[in-house]
Amino acid sequence: MAITHRERVLTALSNRQPDRVPMDIGGGPATRIHATAYNRLLDYLGFEPEGADAGAGAHPTLAGQNTICPSEKVLRHFDIDVRGFTLGASDSRPLRTVDVHTYVDDWGATWRRSGPTAPHINVDGPLQRLDDPGPAVVETITWPVPDDPGLVRGLRESVERARAETDCALCLVLPNAAFATSQRVRGFVQLLEDLLLNPAFATAVLDRVSDVLCGFAETALREVGHLVDAVAISDDMGIQTQGFMSRDLYRRMVKPHHARQIETIRRHTDAYVILHSDGAIFDLIPELIDAGVQVLNPVQTNAVGMDPAKLKNEFGADLRFWGGIDTQDVLPHGSPEDVAREVRNRIGDLGRGGGYVVASVHNIQAEVPPENVVAMFETARSVST
Repeated sequence: MAITHRERVLTALSNRQPDRVPMDIGGGPATRIHATAYNRLLDYLGFEPEGADAGAGAHPTLAGQNTICPSEKVLRHFDIDVRGFTLGASDSRPLRTVDVHTYVDDWGATWRRSGPTAPHINVDGPLQRLDDPGPAVVETITWPVPDDPGLVRGLRESVERARAETDCALCLVLPNAAFATSQRVRGFVQLLEDLLLNPAFATAVLDRVSDVLCGFAETALREVGHLVDAVAISDDMGIQTQGFMSRDLYRRMVKPHHARQIETIRRHTDAYVILHSDGAIFDLIPELIDAGVQVLNPVQTNAVGMDPAKLKNEFGADLRFWGGIDTQDVLPHGSPEDVAREVRNRIGDLGRGGGYVVASVHNIQAEVPPENVVAMFETARSVST
């Protein structure tokens, strides 16, 4: 009897061996594809061009990228096992366009890009330019409305339709978690300094951001918590060479907010909890597991200390892995044979005994040739674990 796509994903996430490793593009956090690469992929496959609303459509502000969730036709072509969903736009505080390259988001942060194909980068926040920041100032700005109806308009209908029309695992991707969102509001450098030099203010910001994010989670999961198989949050905790902070500082200042958000999620669903975090975060992984993280994405295997075999050996009993296919060198610059070798190696490292979903380390970028996208999924589909 054939296994369903959903059963395949749930088997892997329960640390049991499925018939093959499940695959994702566009369903989990930061696993989409740049519009330029997607259009080339459609042409390579001989498919007709698609409009901006194909699949989950173009979303130029999602994660600051001009990214696409592939259409159902493309997902079925590659036999993809996951379908993803995000929250809608706020009614009370919709995105405000400043000019063709600049917008202000629902948190009051300003995002700007250098050109039409470049990513948007947050360049200013409502608490970023304070002369004397203190906890009381946190309540002087306008915060998003946690139960804004725009966030979930049509969400249940979309998820129910996917449950009825596919046999795939369904993943709800929630907005960024407390640390990344607080950076957006306060500023990247400023928040890192606050953690050490002004911890009372940093805690006030993180607390207020967590209030909103937990409200988002409750609003969404009341609608679809019983229908989804995984819930993803995102909070980058490191760069290529090291984490943003020591394990002790993370434990004191950030971990309580991750634990709070995950506890909120678990009160409303039995779905697996995914954390997306780029970078060299090996030293933080025990704390992430203790905070309630069950699945780690994107598994940036070329970051310092993030050897996939070591990750599996050290943490495979408690943690599942989602991602791992290199987007810095192999996918954009390698040959299809290089990509196939990368996929086989990652499955060998991370897929032993289950616990692994094949996906790119981050959104597939504009320069990735279609041959390499095809090689990634055709190899994953053919490899026996």
